[in-house]
Amino acid sequence: MKTKNKIIPLSKTKHYGADHHIWNNNGTWWMHYSEERRRGRAKRVRLSLHTYNRKVARERRDQIMRASAERADLLRRQWKKEHLG
Repeated sequence: MKTKNKIIPLSKTKHYGADHHIWNNNGTWWMHYSEERRRGRAKRVRLSLHTYNRKVARERRDQIMRASAERADLLRRQWKKEHLG
């Protein structure tokens, strides 16, 4: 049986900076987040956002944070394909 992972959302009560979850690594923006797994365990995920633009990185982070883990994987593959041309 395949387990569906769920991205753990940001707290509604805490204030986070505009670049929360993202960082610039030699010109390319990356993000990190946790996926909730079965039995209360969490998996730490780090992924490239395939962009050199901070604004685009923020938009992509927001899309990932709103998406299911399966949809997030599809978005990542699409961005990688566009980035590599």
